[in-house]
Amino acid sequence: MPIFKPSQFARSIYEIDGAALQQAGIKGIILDWNNTIIKKDAEFAADSLKTWLKDLQSRYAIKLVIVSNSKPPTKGYGLVNEIPALFEAGKPKKKAFFAALDILGTHRNETAVIGNGIITDLWGGNRLGMYTIFVSPSWTKPRFIGAVKRLLVKVLRV
Repeated sequence: MPIFKPSQFARSIYEIDGAALQQAGIKGIILDWNNTIIKKDAEFAADSLKTWLKDLQSRYAIKLVIVSNSKPPTKGYGLVNEIPALFEAGKPKKKAFFAALDILGTHRNETAVIGNGIITDLWGGNRLGMYTIFVSPSWTKPRFIGAVKRLLVKVLRV
């Protein structure tokens, strides 16, 4: 699999089918926080998000962990009290993903990474052999070109 190519594309997390993940052997999901499951400057988590997450956990027995490079939210999201979370994680470093696997108690091949970062989420998950889902909600700016530019700059500096 190409290192930056996701296993699946979605315009929204709500397009992601828990039954299909369960059938594919997924037992744990590493979720990106900002602009994947919640808008960066949102005041609170939507009830529909909470329902979707609870459905994954109860109906499909999929464990969840939030892994984000951002600082912990200062407002009462509640989700970070209900779902284990690692903030300022340092993705795409392997250490962040291994810490998430330890929390989930899953193996790489039974874990999915859901995120909107080409490098932080896709590359980080793909290089460890995880199932990756790229989420590009309509309320985020396209980041692909910016990610390619940053990668090109890093390669040229080496």
